[in-house]
Amino acid sequence: MNHPEGDFMMKALRLESAGKLHFLDVPVPSPPETTKEVLLKVTHCALCRTDAKMWREGHRDLVLPRVLGHEICGTLEGEPGHHVVWPGLSCGECQYCSGGMENLCPSMKIIGFHRDGGLAERLLVPRDCLLPLPPALKPHVAALAEPLGCCLNAVHQAKVQQGDRVLIFGAGPVGLMMSLAVRAMNAEPTAVETSSTRRPKTKAFCERTDLRIEPTVPRETFQAAINATSSLETFAQGIGAMGPGGSFCLFSGFDGRGALPASILNEIHYRQLSIVGAYGCTRKNMKEALELMALRPGPLEDLIEGFVGLEGVKEIFPAMLHGEVMKIIVPLQS
Repeated sequence: MNHPEGDFMMKALRLESAGKLHFLDVPVPSPPETTKEVLLKVTHCALCRTDAKMWREGHRDLVLPRVLGHEICGTLEGEPGHHVVWPGLSCGECQYCSGGMENLCPSMKIIGFHRDGGLAERLLVPRDCLLPLPPALKPHVAALAEPLGCCLNAVHQAKVQQGDRVLIFGAGPVGLMMSLAVRAMNAEPTAVETSSTRRPKTKAFCERTDLRIEPTVPRETFQAAINATSSLETFAQGIGAMGPGGSFCLFSGFDGRGALPASILNEIHYRQLSIVGAYGCTRKNMKEALELMALRPGPLEDLIEGFVGLEGVKEIFPAMLHGEVMKIIVPLQS
């Protein structure tokens, strides 16, 4: 799918409306002279389950039509090495940006949501959203820096400390990356995965990282719990598994089904538990993710189940929605 320099068209995958994903030729964007944006040659874009959800039903932050993709790695013409993209476009001036919490900027725009993303051969992106790769890190692995950065944000919000025992609900790709983030804090992760079909896919990762995965919540006490799944029942289970003073981090949004009994709120009260949220990641989180990936690239490689071209993305989305595959990478340059 390479195009000679000077070509003005590129291949892209654009979502026109829910369920309508088109593989087509579109004009290569040109950086405006009045901005600090640059044209990135996308080499790899990892697919996220959120991309599949947007294809099926949309998203609160999605502006259509849109080229999806926010887990992106690429190169700049005339510059050495690869870069990953922090997909947030924050104002840089508000109290949140000034306080190092630019992921909470009220003016936030997200690449792949509000403006075109990485499922195209070229991407227009602000230069200050680009983070250089450590020399030894492979670009297809580096495409996972954004979700790992989100996981690191979660463990920081939960104030995970050295020696803490952390319960992770879900052992899909994000749940497994969460365990790496917990390990980076010198803490001890345990994952809960109820799917008997997903657990075999975690075998190589678990052997490499010595991660314990259980089918149900162990009868043990944890200092923190993090949900990497949308099931509301994980909230009650996590509250019940924590010792006094523990912290539950809401990482994945709940699916809206079910209700919480008042007794759960009383448990939070009597045992002085903390409930925190974690949304997205900051540039600092992604830099931290790249450093961690450079030290331990092997487990991330284990999460990559396969590669698919732009024209094959639509066929893989249903399997992603049903949790049947791990990470899928889209290579954009041949």
